[in-house]
Amino acid sequence: MSRGILLGVALVAIAHPAPFATRAAEPPTHVVAPTPFLLEARLEGVFESPGMAEVSLDAQRWTQLVVEEAVPHGARVRAGDVLVRLDATKLDETIRDLEIAGRLADLGHGLLERELAMLEKATPMQLELALRNRRIAAEDLARYETQEAALAVADNDMSLQAARFRSENAEEELDQLEKMYMQDELTEETEEIVLKRARFGVEIARFNARFMEDRHERIAVLELPRRLEIIKRTALLSELDLERAQAALPVALDRMRLDLEKSTHERRKAADNLADLQADRERMTILAPTDGVVYYGRWQQGKWIDAEQAAGKLRPGGKLEPRTVFLTVVGGGNLIVRSAVPEKDLALVEVGREAVIVPKSFPDRRLPGTVAAVSDVPVAAGRFEAVIEPKGPLGLQLVAGMATDVRVVVARLPAAIAVPKKAVFSDDLDDSQRYVYVSSAAGKTPQRRPVAVGRSNDTLMEVTAGLAPGDVILLEKPSAAPAPTSAPVAAEPKPAAANQPAAVAGGEQAERKQAP
Repeated sequence: MSRGILLGVALVAIAHPAPFATRAAEPPTHVVAPTPFLLEARLEGVFESPGMAEVSLDAQRWTQLVVEEAVPHGARVRAGDVLVRLDATKLDETIRDLEIAGRLADLGHGLLERELAMLEKATPMQLELALRNRRIAAEDLARYETQEAALAVADNDMSLQAARFRSENAEEELDQLEKMYMQDELTEETEEIVLKRARFGVEIARFNARFMEDRHERIAVLELPRRLEIIKRTALLSELDLERAQAALPVALDRMRLDLEKSTHERRKAADNLADLQADRERMTILAPTDGVVYYGRWQQGKWIDAEQAAGKLRPGGKLEPRTVFLTVVGGGNLIVRSAVPEKDLALVEVGREAVIVPKSFPDRRLPGTVAAVSDVPVAAGRFEAVIEPKGPLGLQLVAGMATDVRVVVARLPAAIAVPKKAVFSDDLDDSQRYVYVSSAAGKTPQRRPVAVGRSNDTLMEVTAGLAPGDVILLEKPSAAPAPTSAPVAAEPKPAAANQPAAVAGGEQAERKQAP
């Protein structure tokens, strides 16, 4: 395209500028009028029987809880009927063994009691005997050192002197006899006998003298020092024996008393264990606590839990755990509804409020009820618990565990000034200040009007002041007029300025002034 043609096109574009964007569409509106206003909390719940009796085995000692037979899930039972029967063979054997062991322990305990009684009597006597032995040994040592040692030496010396004297005396007598008989120069037979005896007596006296000399030396060198040593050692040993007796005898007595106390404690423990096992034996047959229907598992916060595990444990050969609920007997009586309340609805669900119960199995039925209780603390994160009691008999085939919807009625107003929630706005700087935009005459800017609000449901918000029937309010905030479009478009007849928003018309005039 030539330069002249391009210039011509540009001039045409300047001579015929693009039209301004049309005026933005007005936001949708709502006409204020009295309207029915219902405020309610919608909850989910389950039916529950107020007469639920949990069944567990409170076994104190025995843990081998093997099932022989159990009633099936869903069976109807009466109070006292057998629910579960457990195998008690090993328990019976254990009880018999403990009974025999208990009798043996009684015999041993009796012996300990008699031994303790004898030891309590003997201990003072043994201490007294040790004291006596030490006293005697000390007395012997003192006497020997002060008196007997010197006497023993003197006796030894005197024995030696006596032996020597007898030897000398015998020799002198023999010598005299020989002299006497030799002077007579006659030797008679009697004289020979006398001399023979005298000579033998001298020989014995000489031997005794030599023997006594050896004995004297032995006594002086060996026996007397050894005797002193023995007496001293005896005294020392008696002192040690006394110390040992004073230290050991009271300990032995205390130990015997502790042994007896231990035996008493062990017998008491064994008796308690036997009594607990005998009580556990009585529990091996589990009976129904009340009339009702058997449910496997336990009921917790509106749910049956552990039902499958309980079914496996209640089969023949299955094992139960002590103090663990394995089935529940659901009694008769009017059902209640246990419901979970979200934290955001807690202020709406108050005790005494009316409720509507809609069973999920009968969605076309509406059953009246009342909020009977609300938990003070959450039962789960962000969840509280409410109990709804139906008003009167339900009249439906409902059982515990069935689900239901619950509507707690907070307010039911037949004619209230309530507007869509999206028509009420909050101040950016103070969200407690609420306002609406009221539409005025055509072509005029909507007016911002403060309002006082009350309660709200999912779609409507109650306006307690600031609006009247017939007011027209905007459902969206009014937006500012859009800026003009600068892109050139094909030449068309220009719309009259009167049909354009003021801002758009002013912009067109300004653009015309800039045209060459």
